[in-house]
Amino acid sequence: MLTALAGVIGALVIGAWVVVAWGSRRRQPWLWTPVALLAVVLVALDLPGWSFLPVLALTAGSFAELVVGSREQPTIRTKSPDAPLSTERWAAAVAAPFRVALAEPWDVVARPSLRRRYRRMLERQWSVVDRESLLAAVEGLLEELHSGPSLDLAVDLRSGTARSRLPGGGEDTGAMVRLSDHQVERLRSVTGLAEGDETVMIGAYQWWKSVHVIRLVCGGASLDWLSPVETQTLLRRVASDLQRRYSSWGQLSSAFHAGYLLWPDKGVEGDHGDSDRLWVALGLLDDAPGSPWNLLPWDMPLERVPFEGASSNQD
Repeated sequence: MLTALAGVIGALVIGAWVVVAWGSRRRQPWLWTPVALLAVVLVALDLPGWSFLPVLALTAGSFAELVVGSREQPTIRTKSPDAPLSTERWAAAVAAPFRVALAEPWDVVARPSLRRRYRRMLERQWSVVDRESLLAAVEGLLEELHSGPSLDLAVDLRSGTARSRLPGGGEDTGAMVRLSDHQVERLRSVTGLAEGDETVMIGAYQWWKSVHVIRLVCGGASLDWLSPVETQTLLRRVASDLQRRYSSWGQLSSAFHAGYLLWPDKGVEGDHGDSDRLWVALGLLDDAPGSPWNLLPWDMPLERVPFEGASSNQD
């Protein structure tokens, strides 16, 4: 009787632990695997009383993961800190804020553990549900960047307002955005504006949308919707475009901050409603010594591959 009860309880707890570990953004829950196996072995050896100890430990570990894992702060993590420089690594660094916001390694393009999160994000933000709609979204973004006007963002730090406008002092093209005091100070910091200056112009800021292309490509690679060749080709295309438009990680950071302020959907999928995680991640990438934006050379030689080969359909 006790053995059967221990078996049922153990099965329920182990099942709950598997669900929590599978849905977690961290690897720590899987470290409880030996404890789960110990519970199974003890029940199999007809030692039900002893089996309750690892079951209780597994219950406590699963509960702790639900509490701690859901509140994990944005963190810069690297899977391969000593990996050689490559165009793909450089491109991954461009989109690092999205991975840093989720405390995931920034230098991994295909991340199978994020498949469910990518599926939700792609469908909710881009209406992407399969390979065809993914390629259409990528090509649409690239076409918009290459054919659309080059817009600047005019920021008045004194009044805490920002609006996009055509270059060369042209007319405004969008609604005014109100900035918080913290956002004003961050923009002053990332743009290197002197203390006495109150106006800053962030040029060609809309090219920050290239980061979305990289994010889409990472999602497609993680979901096996893109082949390795297609993934490399698209990443190299975007990296080459960005390197031509900006001259430093600082310029990309300024454009990313500007784009974030005007982005209608600031949430990061899986951030549990905290819309500022991406903003925190941007700050980490700007300031942390271990940030790829402070370690990778902006002007490193990049492999250039014709874009036309990237969108060819596979059977």
